[in-house]
Amino acid sequence: MRIGRTLLAMLAVGVAAGAAWRVVQKLRAQPCPTALAWWLESPLVDRLAGTAVTLDHIGLQPGQRVLEIGPGPGRLLIPAARRVLPDGSVTGLELQAGMIERLRRRIEQAGLTNVTLVQGDATESHFPPRSFDVVYLCTVLGEIHDRLAALKQAHDVLVPGGRLSITEIRFDPHFQPLETVRALAEAAGFRLEQVYPGLGRYTANFRREEGEA
Repeated sequence: MRIGRTLLAMLAVGVAAGAAWRVVQKLRAQPCPTALAWWLESPLVDRLAGTAVTLDHIGLQPGQRVLEIGPGPGRLLIPAARRVLPDGSVTGLELQAGMIERLRRRIEQAGLTNVTLVQGDATESHFPPRSFDVVYLCTVLGEIHDRLAALKQAHDVLVPGGRLSITEIRFDPHFQPLETVRALAEAAGFRLEQVYPGLGRYTANFRREEGEA
């Protein structure tokens, strides 16, 4: 009973924080502040956001080279790193230094050695062409000031035939409708392959065409 009350209290705090942050976002898109990282790390968010289901829909496989744009405190990045073992690797491209520090501590605690963290803007070049098999974003695209530029960078770093996966959850302050995401991805050179719909959420997978340079 006490656990149930705690979870409800955490949910209420999270909803209130999200509502307040949504007001701020009307003025300007901003990444989720490091001060709210504790909320993103909570077991309740794992349930609400469907961490395991999201990773299933992204379709990670052992041995893949994976890039997550905007991993925050690592809700998806850490289990993703486990999924691509033994020979795969995961890279997190994160804008905020505070999130990088927090995530690095969590990676060390998890004992993972196949994770690389890079601080930087997703609209800028950080990796050589064809560096990754999969690039994914989860509730991050709407936080990026130039979304098309970020997706073009994702296109450049993917191998031909590589996958771009974008997950959006409706209660997120920066929620992007599927129609918007599809238009942006296609403008960046991707082709929609499949959509996994859910209650107030979806994951859309796109493919970089095999014949592209």
